[in-house]
Amino acid sequence: MASRSRKGGDNDSHITHVQIDGLAMMKIIKHCHQDASTPADDAQGVLLGLIMENKLEVTNCFPFPRSIDGVDDDRYQLDMMRLLRPVNVDYLSVGWYQSASSGNYISRQLLESQQQYQESIEESFVIIYDPVKTAAGALSLKAYRLTKQAMELVKDKGYFNFDMLRNLKVGHENMFQELKVVIRNSHLVNALLSELSEVFPETLNLEAMDLGTAPVLQRHLRSIMDCTDEMSQFHQFQKQTVKQQLEKTRYQQRRNVENAARKARGEPPLPDEDFNFKPIQPPRDLEPGVIVGGQMAIYCQQINNFCSQALAKLFLVDSLHQNAPQRPLGQ
Repeated sequence: MASRSRKGGDNDSHITHVQIDGLAMMKIIKHCHQDASTPADDAQGVLLGLIMENKLEVTNCFPFPRSIDGVDDDRYQLDMMRLLRPVNVDYLSVGWYQSASSGNYISRQLLESQQQYQESIEESFVIIYDPVKTAAGALSLKAYRLTKQAMELVKDKGYFNFDMLRNLKVGHENMFQELKVVIRNSHLVNALLSELSEVFPETLNLEAMDLGTAPVLQRHLRSIMDCTDEMSQFHQFQKQTVKQQLEKTRYQQRRNVENAARKARGEPPLPDEDFNFKPIQPPRDLEPGVIVGGQMAIYCQQINNFCSQALAKLFLVDSLHQNAPQRPLGQ
């Protein structure tokens, strides 16, 4: 029997992958698609299961109440886990899940929530489910944990300043650790699916062959533009820093030329010192540079993957069109 992990460890988890039961996965998908039709917050819930050696088994889950219901989340979670225990259902919390449309999930709230989970349960993780990509024909289910550097960064619950980022050597590229997700069904479920496949004929799923690219690209490019607007202050600081660095370089070159001329005339060289170059104060909070920058990187990666798949489908359709037999006009 799996034992509960220790609390407040060094965050060097030995977990290599996440194994989720098909029933729990279907509950997550159902909850996220039901809440996708409402203007409320993203769908969230608790993952229940066991910690087995180097893997986390997710066997059940239940959703959080919506914020408009006025229910305390912590009290609701404890009550649900207490009620599941007498009916012989795994009641140990191993993480949580959240829906994210088009990969929009990196935020300060997600970082703080995951940091609290990992503080209490070292091996805990978060599952990000994308209902938009799943509706297009590709199941999008990913598991993430915060790295040790990101845990130290979020622990202070303050501003992300330059000293913290430099000392911890953390950026959006090394904030999360992605875990492999394995979907598992019991033998009884596999037998049931086999019988159902004989009763209900299989239908062709042509959603993955959709050749339309404009709506997806427009949505991602619009999201990147919104992220760029949020990073305006950070971009202004970078432009001022680069401009000052260029001025320093030009000043140093002029000083070197002048010192060479003075040396040729036998005069002492001028001292090497900065002339009225005051350091530019960085923004107080560098959260846009870390969080929003990471979200932009995800959008760019999704555009890259989508364009690669779209080009492959276009070349395939073009090949089929060229090899199609020619029919006489009028037939």
